Amino acid sequence: MQHEITTRHPLLDENGRVIEAGWSRDYLLEYNRDAIQVPEKDIREWEYFLALERDYALGLSMANVGSTSRLSVHFIDFAGGRHICESDLWIAEGSEGLSMPRDVYSTTHYRTATAEGIYEKQGDTCHVRIAYKNFTPGQDLCADLVFTVPQGDKTVMVIPYKTDPNLFYYNYKVNCMPVEGTMEFEGKTYRFHKETAMGTNDWGRGIWEHVNQWYWGSCSTMLNGKPFGFNIGHGFGDTSSATENIVFYDRKANKLEDVIFRIPGDVIGDLKLTLPDENYMKPWKFESSDGRLDMDFVPVHDRQSGLSVGDYNSGQHQVFGLFSGKAVLDDGTELEFKDLFGFAEKVGNAW
Repeated sequence: MQHEITTRHPLLDENGRVIEAGWSRDYLLEYNRDAIQVPEKDIREWEYFLALERDYALGLSMANVGSTSRLSVHFIDFAGGRHICESDLWIAEGSEGLSMPRDVYSTTHYRTATAEGIYEKQGDTCHVRIAYKNFTPGQDLCADLVFTVPQGDKTVMVIPYKTDPNLFYYNYKVNCMPVEGTMEFEGKTYRFHKETAMGTNDWGRGIWEHVNQWYWGSCSTMLNGKPFGFNIGHGFGDTSSATENIVFYDRKANKLEDVIFRIPGDVIGDLKLTLPDENYMKPWKFESSDGRLDMDFVPVHDRQSGLSVGDYNSGQHQVFGLFSGKAVLDDGTELEFKDLFGFAEKVGNAW
């Protein structure tokens, strides 16, 4: 079942429980945070941007987990075969950390003595500015990028949990975002050109189980002269009303059922990420249960990272590589593609 949400209303009822589970093509439901009935420390709020060129990438996230807030920056040099990941953490004395916006249209701002990040949203653009002191010893990192939100369909999910009616996951993702701007690091300027650089946006709010795991994959590019991409994943909550699996072509969403991530040697439910690191660099396979997506994935770079601070623990393998295969659109059109650059990941958290 793929239930599509088509009308505007609050996300939560007066008891803090999801009113309507499913998926939508745009941001329709109001994130009425005041209706949440659980302690502040249990609320998870974040926003992530990825700017991707073929030779390098910059990933930027701001997150609020109760009293712990963070600005995370990861820079990947595919040509040089290296990546650098740093997180600036701020732990508030009270019960609430960084104040995150209530909707996807508002500006997010993070600032400490070490780092500052701004996601300034106006109309169909988001102006992202990052300044990070001593990103590596003696080397600051600065970025100034403009992401353009395309017209057309998005991935928006409302997912409850069977285990607890107070838990939910509200997520808005955008594929195929042209990116333009620069990053300054180690005396070099890295340029992102809107003709070649594609961006991804991941905005989320929710209350989850303390120990959790997700699989996520994304690709944004051009195919046959038209914007093409996909958002695939699983792992969070009760997806009986809808999955997050969508193929985008010419700005239109083509909804899929379940998609299986076949990572060599992987066991779904392995929350400790005990799979050997080298397995992530072996070829993966992706298949949808409805037969409309079939892809091979050849890894190029594994951005492995981990963070452990107090009760906050996270382990991640975000693997960049080349997708080849076929996708069948809602109207039956079959698209074939080869060596499209994107990423797929497995993440385990205790937070």
